[in-house]
Amino acid sequence: MIVNLSAFHPSVNFQNVTFYGFSPNSPSCMKSPPPKPDDEITMETILHCLPVKEISYITMALSYTLGSYSPIERFFIDSTSDNKLGILGENMAVAPEQEDCIHLLTEEMRALTRKIDARNKELYIKYDILNPRNTPITPQI
Repeated sequence: MIVNLSAFHPSVNFQNVTFYGFSPNSPSCMKSPPPKPDDEITMETILHCLPVKEISYITMALSYTLGSYSPIERFFIDSTSDNKLGILGENMAVAPEQEDCIHLLTEEMRALTRKIDARNKELYIKYDILNPRNTPITPQI
């Protein structure tokens, strides 16, 4: 459950602008039906299918907003100065066993972060999407 809510959510949702920010990648709507496999496909046909610029702009703005971290977002792995409330916060009612599980999860996430950072040093394009450093404690709405 924690993995689905913590890691899966940002890996899918915080990448919205990457895919939906450019209308031809994934049009939010189409002005005409897509061409059939036997149809001759020209640049004019493709451009005629794409949404108008106002709809594309709304899609870009919405995907940027939904794909951005909230200014009050709290992350599993923060520096002490960034996360003044601590990982459990001041209003989280948890049992001692749950607190131990959360601290164990945090330590495993720190180890995974070190592993990802070491791997990224050798990569030309860094892959940080599933880095625990980018994993919020809870999705903000």
